[in-house]
Amino acid sequence: MYRFCGYGLELFVDEVLARHRGTPTVSCATDATGQHWLIVALESDLSHLSWVCAPVSSHATDLVRTGHTPAAEAVAHCPSGWVELVSVVDGHSVPDRRVACADLPAGFTAPIRLAS
Repeated sequence: MYRFCGYGLELFVDEVLARHRGTPTVSCATDATGQHWLIVALESDLSHLSWVCAPVSSHATDLVRTGHTPAAEAVAHCPSGWVELVSVVDGHSVPDRRVACADLPAGFTAPIRLAS
């Protein structure tokens, strides 16, 4: 288990579900209260890294884990209707942004498939 820390968000990664070139792209995590989260990497470059973190049910996590639901779909339909956008710019965390699921960055709805 490792910690995923944004500016104000701290999650404990339980499992990496997908990787691209060795880097985690989809992970499931929990916070200090036991809430389940999905962490999905956005396309980025080395100077600007970004992730979408969504509070989800354990059932949604299981559906993503088993490949029945793409991670992007689970995130876009999370029960709270909001996600946290976590970014690192030039090696420094910037304040997390709460974003409505309907306002996710363009292109995020493209399916993110689990690596086989």
